[in-house]
Amino acid sequence: MSRRLPIQIPQSVEEIDAAWLTQVVRAGGLVESAVVVGFRTGSPGSGVGFQGQTIRVSLDWDTDEPDAPEAVLVKFPTDNVGNRGLAEAEGSYDREFDFYERLSADFPVRVPRLIHAARDPGPSLASRRRRERLVDGLPAPVVRFIGRHARKLVRPSKRRYALVMEYIADARVTTATDLPPAEDLSAILRTLAEMHAHFWGDPRLADDSLVEWSMVTQMPNVMHGLYRAWRDEVVEREQGVFTDDLMRHADWVGDHIVDLVAHLNEPLSIRHGDCRTDNMLFTDAGLVMIDFGVAGSGRPAGDVAYLLSETIPPGPGARATFLRLCREYHDCLIAAGVTDHPLDEFLTDCDIVLAVQAYRVVLIEAAFEADYDGQSLAHLWGPRVRSLLSDALPGF
Repeated sequence: MSRRLPIQIPQSVEEIDAAWLTQVVRAGGLVESAVVVGFRTGSPGSGVGFQGQTIRVSLDWDTDEPDAPEAVLVKFPTDNVGNRGLAEAEGSYDREFDFYERLSADFPVRVPRLIHAARDPGPSLASRRRRERLVDGLPAPVVRFIGRHARKLVRPSKRRYALVMEYIADARVTTATDLPPAEDLSAILRTLAEMHAHFWGDPRLADDSLVEWSMVTQMPNVMHGLYRAWRDEVVEREQGVFTDDLMRHADWVGDHIVDLVAHLNEPLSIRHGDCRTDNMLFTDAGLVMIDFGVAGSGRPAGDVAYLLSETIPPGPGARATFLRLCREYHDCLIAAGVTDHPLDEFLTDCDIVLAVQAYRVVLIEAAFEADYDGQSLAHLWGPRVRSLLSDALPGF
């Protein structure tokens, strides 16, 4: 049986046409008879994607209808073969589809309206998990070999994915190369607390048909095979980034990878998973969350410490600022009604996540082709993460 749907699913700007745009906007219920007679493509004006392509498409209609959008966002997988293979291995494209199709209608924070979603069928949840257990259980030398050659061995599928969503016009965003103003950071923390509290202890989190994806990784041993395969080379190449302090925490994560992943994956709530400031849009009507390609369930510190690890300027006061903002978030979480997540437990989780961030900086430098305006993510994020780390390893 064919695994491709018998419909058009464009995978690049060149494959978009006016007929397809008309069809999907009509299917989304925004127009009845209007026809797209012209369109122009451009960048979305926010964010940098390493796992996907996000395109703003401005639309010209043959007639006026009140809900006909002036522009939409279209998302495809990345055309970088290595990045796409790694993204599919962790379900990045399916995660975003699942979020919009299953959770966005009951989300307490504004997200772009879903207009159209189409993806070719993938493996069932049961077969995917069997494969993950098989691969993750391979002998350590084999897993290390896979890690060393992950960009070549983890090949992308031939599945097609396309999301068409509302375009949020006149939004303000802080890119990852910059640091957000304090009021923006506080607004994001309040919003994260609202989101986490809304789903706290929700029985749907245990429903595999609704929330298939946990956080951090589906295959911790494979992830650590990648780390072991590249660690020494990465450190030797970028000694100014991968300092002894950073690597002490990163190596600690490696020594406890399976237990730490299981701990952070505990499904206390829904997590955004990629809480960079360029995934948070500020509008006159309030904050809008975008990009749910790493969404899943887990402990809330994974969102909070991730956000803060990339938004606090390095310096002697960075650690104190980090702890103050963690407490600010926790106060918001309590105010939103969560009473069974003590502050000391949350702060320990935040230190664990910082150590995981140090570990992830190594993985990003080793495996992903990703930079901002020519600056590698390791150079950008490494010093920020390092300045927040506690002198002592987390008390896990």
